Amino acid sequence: MMDRRLIQTAVFGSSDSDEPALCPETVEELDAFRLEHENTTIWCGTNFEGGCGRRCTDKICHFAHYGTDGSGQPCTRTAKGKDSANHLFAKAHLASWLRTHNHTAEFTYPEPLGSAVQARLDDGRTFLVHLDRNRPVAWDDDAWEIVLGPGVPVITDILKRRGYVHRIRFEDRPGGRVMRFGTELPGQGTTWDSLDDVTLTPEGLTTVTRPDGVCIPPSEASRDDGANERAIVTVSRSHPHAGRAARQDDPVKRAVMRLDRALREQTNQIHGAVDTIRRLLETSQTPEDIGRLRLALSRGQLWTEQQAGHRRAVIGRLKARPTPDLLVEAAQLVKDPDATLEEREAVRAARARYEGDQAAYQRELAEQRALKRQQREAEQQEREAAQQYQEAERRRRAEQALTERRQAEEEQALAKRREAEAAERQAHAEKLAYLALFLSGALKKAAREGRTTTWEEVGQKTGQRQLGRLTHQDKLSLLQTVEVNTLPRNPLWSTVLAAGGTSEALRLHRDLAHLLQRTVPDSDSDLVAQLTADCARLRRQ
Repeated sequence: MMDRRLIQTAVFGSSDSDEPALCPETVEELDAFRLEHENTTIWCGTNFEGGCGRRCTDKICHFAHYGTDGSGQPCTRTAKGKDSANHLFAKAHLASWLRTHNHTAEFTYPEPLGSAVQARLDDGRTFLVHLDRNRPVAWDDDAWEIVLGPGVPVITDILKRRGYVHRIRFEDRPGGRVMRFGTELPGQGTTWDSLDDVTLTPEGLTTVTRPDGVCIPPSEASRDDGANERAIVTVSRSHPHAGRAARQDDPVKRAVMRLDRALREQTNQIHGAVDTIRRLLETSQTPEDIGRLRLALSRGQLWTEQQAGHRRAVIGRLKARPTPDLLVEAAQLVKDPDATLEEREAVRAARARYEGDQAAYQRELAEQRALKRQQREAEQQEREAAQQYQEAERRRRAEQALTERRQAEEEQALAKRREAEAAERQAHAEKLAYLALFLSGALKKAAREGRTTTWEEVGQKTGQRQLGRLTHQDKLSLLQTVEVNTLPRNPLWSTVLAAGGTSEALRLHRDLAHLLQRTVPDSDSDLVAQLTADCARLRRQ
């Protein structure tokens, strides 16, 4: 039975950790969970509201959750289910997602703990994940973007004014808890994507299903009449259908997104994307687009510089000491369009040097192996010469002993087989003699009653059901035993078995007649007529 007092969420590592642990709800599952994480400590973390910071060392602390120091005081946490760790799961997923975009962030948890997560990016931008559905959302906050957590409501007027609202939710999967990202539009509801489908750009957060969901930076946001509040709006969001085609055909946006995607996936399209941005900067652009292009170009140039530095370092190590791994990596790096002719020549020279060294090493190794092989062969010949006579003598004695042992084993096995066969024949003969008594009585009874019978019927009436399962040869032997005392001038008692006229019964009767040296007609019809007459004679005896 599940214990409803449990605290389902904890943290790994230390009391102040924010790495969430989702504890199973039953004792058996918790045992398996602890075995899986046997090298990691589990705590009721202080990053939970009311968290006591105690280390969990047995089942009790996650079901009744009393202190292990003997104080007997319960933990003061009030929220104990999976949702109580939403702020920790949100932070973990966002940090991993930002790393894929080459960003780092400093995360904080505003009071009360669990109500929100705030991330300050390395470029100075901040965004807030609001998780407390019972507290109003501070839309006038200085955050660059605000994302709503599960079940957090949004005022219709704010949704219309902004043109969109970003949301997150959590789903439990076999591999753990997954965070989904959604965009809510006025009158259209929320469309959900994987967090991997969300792209971080200087203008906002874009998704695969909402590629035009880019917000204007706060410095350019419109002011609300009368209230003088800051609002974050989307590009042409007030007229979504009229501006959609233009936004989708925006070459600046496509170029920036292409570069971001290439940087994120580390594809070979980065140089092409950078060249496209450079060409766009040479054309007439708005100040806003120039800023977007220059910011994107700086990211591309940073990657190019880092790639060049890495290439120089790899080639430097390759010159000092060529290795297969360095050769493979350097060959890939000099495919870069920015690689110089000198760098490519250095890689080719290093490869030639490595191959020459390898060839010389292989020749030397082959010579050493040949010398050792000759030494081993000479030693082997000496040992063989010294042991030849002894080995031959041992083989002769061994072969002689083996031959004698095999002969004895064969003779013993033959004697056992003969004994077994004799015993089997004796047992079989005794069984047939035993069955002959029952068969003889049944045949005579059927003959006197003027009826025919079958082997199966005889077996049922006598209780000897094995009579119906005998082989043809056993049936023939059994009938021969029954008819041994029947006079040649009298009909056979087994006629009542053959009178049925089946091919098997007629064949058995012919074989029996041959053994008893009796003459029977050649045709089956004549034989059946004879059998019918013999049955009548048997009935009159």
